[in-house]
Amino acid sequence: MLEVKDVGVVLDGAEVLSGCSFSLAPGEIVALTGDNGCGKSTLGRVLCAAQLVDDGCVVVDGHDPSANERERLMVRSLVGRVCQDPVDQIVSSLVFDEIAFGPRNLGLSEEEVSQRVDCALRRVGLSGFQDRVTTALSGGEQQRIALAGVLAMTPRYLVLDEPTAQLDPAVRESLRTLFRTLVHEDGIGVALITHDPLEIALADRIVDVASINGALGASESACRASSGPQAVQHSFGSCTGREAARCRAVATPCDAPILEVEGVSFSYGDRAVLKDISFSLHAGEVVLLTGASGAGKSTLASLVAGLVSPDAGSIRLHTCADNSSVADVAPASPVHPVPGTVGLSFQQPEAQFFLETVYDEVAYAPRNLSLSEDEVDRRVFKAIDAVGLDRKLADASPFELSGGQARRVALASVLSLDASVYVLDEPSAALDARGRAFAHRFVTDLAAEGRSVLVITHDVDEWRPFATRELMLSNGSLHAARAPEGPSDASLQPFAGDSAMGHASRGPQAFGTVFGEYVPGTPVARLDARVKIVLLLLATAGVFSAGVPAMLVVWLLILFGCLASSRMRLGRVLRGIRPVAVILAFTLVANLVSCDGRGTVELVGAIGLSPAGGLRGLMAITRILLLVGFSLVVASSTTATQLSDACVRLLSPLARFGVSVGPLGTVLAVALRFIPLVSEELNRIRLAQRARGAQFDAGPLFSRIGVWASVFTPLMIGLFRRADRLAEAMSARCYDSVAAGKLPAPRRLAPYDRLVLALGAALVLVLTILGLCW
Repeated sequence: MLEVKDVGVVLDGAEVLSGCSFSLAPGEIVALTGDNGCGKSTLGRVLCAAQLVDDGCVVVDGHDPSANERERLMVRSLVGRVCQDPVDQIVSSLVFDEIAFGPRNLGLSEEEVSQRVDCALRRVGLSGFQDRVTTALSGGEQQRIALAGVLAMTPRYLVLDEPTAQLDPAVRESLRTLFRTLVHEDGIGVALITHDPLEIALADRIVDVASINGALGASESACRASSGPQAVQHSFGSCTGREAARCRAVATPCDAPILEVEGVSFSYGDRAVLKDISFSLHAGEVVLLTGASGAGKSTLASLVAGLVSPDAGSIRLHTCADNSSVADVAPASPVHPVPGTVGLSFQQPEAQFFLETVYDEVAYAPRNLSLSEDEVDRRVFKAIDAVGLDRKLADASPFELSGGQARRVALASVLSLDASVYVLDEPSAALDARGRAFAHRFVTDLAAEGRSVLVITHDVDEWRPFATRELMLSNGSLHAARAPEGPSDASLQPFAGDSAMGHASRGPQAFGTVFGEYVPGTPVARLDARVKIVLLLLATAGVFSAGVPAMLVVWLLILFGCLASSRMRLGRVLRGIRPVAVILAFTLVANLVSCDGRGTVELVGAIGLSPAGGLRGLMAITRILLLVGFSLVVASSTTATQLSDACVRLLSPLARFGVSVGPLGTVLAVALRFIPLVSEELNRIRLAQRARGAQFDAGPLFSRIGVWASVFTPLMIGLFRRADRLAEAMSARCYDSVAAGKLPAPRRLAPYDRLVLALGAALVLVLTILGLCW
């Protein structure tokens, strides 16, 4: 039994929870409901020992996490938690390592770990995903991977915090079916934090987390939440037919288009995401854009907002003849949208934040318009009032707000642009009924002002009454959607292996990793990472021993063979060489040009060219290219976890001399994981700033430097925040000092690994001897 007894929590001097008492038994679902900001997520953190209480106690099967660290670790092994954003929980780059992280921390054998990984993936409908890269998965797949990572630890209780808020209807249905299976067949107790009536209908009991004074009340009666149209209508803020008609009457579109998209296509590498997309947006119009996860909706939003350019086709934004009236459109002056001319609200509110206060976030866009501080102040508080935020929150950190408050800040930060076109990506996700009603009014008010609004959503039934038109993205093409009869969530189906979402999200079989592309199943990828590291070190010595061009040619042929075996694309190789291009050029010029009058070919005065020096420079460049090439082969065929594990195994003999080798693997794995996180965080901040009018490549040099300088402070803050989340995710799966100090279990090399190691070492030895003797 999981028991919460008179629990109170104080955060930053404010009482978040007070007097909370309820229980959760194995084999039942308890729905935790309540308004945004009332403390539901804090309560969820309390249940799994991520947050310790200030008053009262939490007891899980007789264990009190506040007693000591050992008891807290025991509770973490008993209670698993899945967050709304799965990215916050992922600690490894490879799916197998991600799911195996928890079981390994429990000290299980590799055989048991492998069995648990296979079982967990099968439970969430992702069998065969072991070699996939976590960052290459769709949002729905990442959410299921996060759930699988928790299930692999075989918990007795689960805390699910809005687990389906960002997912499409098909995946939501499948997850709900899985929740019921976990409860009724596996006997797991589930605390489900949700606003969704279809999920509330699954519950045996409802606990209403009241926002007044942090008090909590529980309804011990059976769940009476209805399903079907009435439940959907209740959750969506009770939009009656009369209100829907009023919304349509208010948002009557004009004939003249504000935005035109014609024949637009876009690809990520070799994968076509959008193909020949054409549509227009008119003044006073609310248009829904729907489609499965991974269909390209957010990509289309970025194109419309001018954040990326299409591969083909055109996007034209018709500017207003008079800024005082966005309804007066001048069709004779179309321009391609540039960042800041179209208001874009991201799907994840936190992805849009990079400043320390709510005021600064909302003020960022008007400040980029070079407005006076008085006008900026006016726009900021006008936007804050328009989204229903308390002005007292202006000095609060946007990262410390509840999900609903963060969503309102995100909307306010683009509303202050005063744009004629707004693109809102999932504007009502994770909002309570009051918040959803606000989102509906917000959108219809924008349309009533003559603005055009494109709403990207999975909640079609919720938004359809407010829309003028509905478009659907499927397989990269745009279609006019046909309204289905009744809610789209009428039935609950198990995971389908060939769902539309699956096809949309999987794409090509080469996925981005820490270092480039990881292609499972190649001869190089199948090699043990220890073998690759040893052969790389031997090859480095062999390359430097090559004293004549002929030997370097042999090494180049070997490199080409390795590149072919790892299926590395030419573009990836060139991107890997780009960082050292300046060094290569400098090396060649420094050896080719002679400034002491000894050059064979005279140029000007004492300056001349030395062919012998040029040959030395060319050989030096070749050596650098060989080292970079071999490093790319290893890096792109090996994940961060595999590399760190291999390093620990290779260094494990040092443990006999008292060297602490165990923690080195974790430190190395985390460091390698942070390499892509730095780039990801930098791109996120740049995208958020560009969406609100920041120009990184325009203006005088000092102006550009100032814009770039504004990135680095939020970048460092963002990385510290990411580090905190990563540490919490690791702790949640029982990573502690004991787990950190453990050396991996001995593992023999497979026959294939031993054969490649022997042949590779022999070849390098022969080439090294020839290079030294030639």
